[in-house]
Amino acid sequence: MKLEIKKIRLNELDSFVQSETYNRFLNVPITPERAKSFIHNPHAKPDDVVLFLGFVEGKLVAFRSLFAGIVTTKNEQIRFGWCSGNWVHPDFRRNGFSEQLLKEAHSDWNGKLMFTNYAPSSENLYLKTGWFQSIYEFAGVRGYLFPKTRKLLPAANKNMGLKLLFSVIDFFIAVVSTIRLWFFDSENNPDYRLETIQFPDEQCFESIQKNNSTFVFNRNANELKWIFQYPWISKIESTISKKYPFSSYSSSFIYQTVKIFNKNNFAGFFIFSVKEGHLKTLYFNVPSGIENKVANYLKQFCIKHKIELVTVYKTEIALQFFAQKFPFLHTKKYGQKIYSSFEINVEKKYQFQDGDGDVIFT
Repeated sequence: MKLEIKKIRLNELDSFVQSETYNRFLNVPITPERAKSFIHNPHAKPDDVVLFLGFVEGKLVAFRSLFAGIVTTKNEQIRFGWCSGNWVHPDFRRNGFSEQLLKEAHSDWNGKLMFTNYAPSSENLYLKTGWFQSIYEFAGVRGYLFPKTRKLLPAANKNMGLKLLFSVIDFFIAVVSTIRLWFFDSENNPDYRLETIQFPDEQCFESIQKNNSTFVFNRNANELKWIFQYPWISKIESTISKKYPFSSYSSSFIYQTVKIFNKNNFAGFFIFSVKEGHLKTLYFNVPSGIENKVANYLKQFCIKHKIELVTVYKTEIALQFFAQKFPFLHTKKYGQKIYSSFEINVEKKYQFQDGDGDVIFT
């Protein structure tokens, strides 16, 4: 079974998603929202190959998508491709199609690829090539407050009987969580004030300009503005979103920015997202020593909005959750790695962000 490979460059992407060919696909390789984001990526170049399409007898059976990123090393900034979106039709799996597309991407991006935010099966595929090495491992936490077993356990939706059983279990979990919250007493420090806005403002961007040189992927004000101006998740469900195999629609996706003031002096900010009951921290630009204030805010937010589960990668914040697990029903160590196919000489002072790669988009 031969795979025919077609490549879409960045300067072809807009016309591709508007074409009749694209609209006829039963499974689309990218949504218009992601395409628009790729096009406006400040690190992108017109000749970047951003889509690798695999066809068998004229049918799209596999695809791989990438977008450009910049990594800061001791001596230079290196441009590379973030792997983001790898799919093979269920009827055509175990034919090596995903590996073929990855080899093409590795060649066209001059051997410079990275990936994170992966499923175990995808991780195995990447590591099988022998190209990738872990450059960082997040030591984070995942906490469960109002977990829904019907979301966490796919088998819970197998039939009507199981759906009913696990719905009852979810009801009792919610009751137990609610009762536990009666005994949660949040700590308040009058010297600190936390102000909530949706997106970072100019005050936040100015602080990034002062401190951003210590971050490996150096997400500056321009990059954050791009991310928030061109989101991947749409709140409007469309025919195209139903054709896309990955996350592209949610009626409850939000970004939240929290500014921190110490005695009315701006001290820093952090960003998180909430999608369908799952809170994820994404970006921290905060001084050391106030990790407990940040953790306490997140706990209060989870309680107020009845968050099902929270994921925090930043180790200093995660340690605060482990030190005081209450009011969560359960917490566990949780984290993923960032892998690179090329050598990176990173100084110890450089830091990684929870939302690095495509995590901040989804």
